[in-house]
Amino acid sequence: MTVKLLDITILSAEGLRERKFRVALNVLGILVGCAAVTGLVSLADGMNTQVRDQMSVIGTNTLFVIPEDAKEAAMSLSATQIASQDGISWRDRETIQDTGGVRDTCEIIMGGGSYTIKGETYSARVMGVGDSFHEINKDIKMTDGRFFTRGDRAVAFVGKNVAHPTDEDEPILGVGDRIKLAVKVRGEHKEITIRVIGVLAEHGTMFGLDVDNVIGIPFRTYDQLFEQEGSCAIVQVYARESSDTEEVAEDLEDRLGDDFFVVSPKAAIEVQEQVTGTIQAVLGGIATISLFVAGLGIVNTMAVSVNERTREIGTMKAIGANSVDILLLFISEAAYTGLIGGVAGSAMGFTLGKMVGNYIGLPVGHSLSLGLAVVAFALVTSVLSGAGPAYRASRMDPVKALRSE
Repeated sequence: MTVKLLDITILSAEGLRERKFRVALNVLGILVGCAAVTGLVSLADGMNTQVRDQMSVIGTNTLFVIPEDAKEAAMSLSATQIASQDGISWRDRETIQDTGGVRDTCEIIMGGGSYTIKGETYSARVMGVGDSFHEINKDIKMTDGRFFTRGDRAVAFVGKNVAHPTDEDEPILGVGDRIKLAVKVRGEHKEITIRVIGVLAEHGTMFGLDVDNVIGIPFRTYDQLFEQEGSCAIVQVYARESSDTEEVAEDLEDRLGDDFFVVSPKAAIEVQEQVTGTIQAVLGGIATISLFVAGLGIVNTMAVSVNERTREIGTMKAIGANSVDILLLFISEAAYTGLIGGVAGSAMGFTLGKMVGNYIGLPVGHSLSLGLAVVAFALVTSVLSGAGPAYRASRMDPVKALRSE
């Protein structure tokens, strides 16, 4: 029996080799569907992982209040887009601070600018933050220097990549250095000289904000420089008790009204999972359609193959091959096609997903269970597609098959 199965395997491989072009088209169809589902589902899983990681780093006590029209950007963690706007006035911030259960608040807003040091000019994101920024975001550490105190004005802390740009051999900024910060406000160029009082350790993103590439200045200084009239983009809220976070979020929404949206860790994770769940469902449909089309190609290729190999089938039956052997021969050809397309498609999908993830900053991993599921789906689809022609081949009468032209 072992020899017979080995012979069938060899014969099916030779059959595929004889029809390389048609087989390649079938494999390509399966590969596209598998690559789409593995790559994009991996990206969706990476989005979920990023949300959970960032929310766990930020802490269960932390909430974010943002304008309602920036809700979509908040849910996709595009906080740079939010922080570049304004819309939360000082009156709104007083209402937030006076809400029961709120221990502390911090303003956050961001704009574009450039800084000059030792005659060289570099672009940077300028972030204005309140005095409580460090108290709320304890995971953000300093490698040198300190954060703001209430009386500080023309001072700044800088991210790791600002102090040491990736294309420079040595750091260009340190504590005590003065830099000339240039910004454009309503078409007018403005400059301010600020002193660096702190250099941040490498951190990565915080609610979508790339902390490693910012120049942080006191909110009051930012307000005057960018002429914000006291308005900020995000208010970070720290609840007294983590168990009261959801209740505080509901109270804030009631007090602030429909113009604002409160992002809690739980809400952010739930909404993100809903979004990625929808994406994954759509991807499942795309993959199913792709594999269905590929299955039709397999049916067509194998039907043609059966017609072309009628005399071969008759000869095999005449020398002792039974119907099961013929059935296994053609089924194994279909299985080879599905296996090759599934494995190649999964590998390509994971590779593309990883590349895109690295480019946009998503933690995309390789899920063995996802890869095996996609390969199994491709294999089953191919076998089912080839079952009809294989069964027809196995039922051929050897005498009639040998007489065919």
